[in-house]
Amino acid sequence: MLWGLVALVILLALVGVTRLLRRLVLVFALAAAGLLLLHMQTAPGEAVAGLGVLVGGLTLSRIARRMVTGFVV
Repeated sequence: MLWGLVALVILLALVGVTRLLRRLVLVFALAAAGLLLLHMQTAPGEAVAGLGVLVGGLTLSRIARRMVTGFVV
């Protein structure tokens, strides 16, 4: 019984941390997208490739998160 309570507390703490990390990743992605849009003035090909990789990474992270959490969160 005690182990179940400890596991529940740890699980709830991890859920809070994952939400914080998800928000931090989103803020970083927005900042990176803004910088890539500025970079588009000098090298449009590199900036578009970078934006594509950024969007692909965010999409993949969302799919991976859904798979790990079992489509609950």
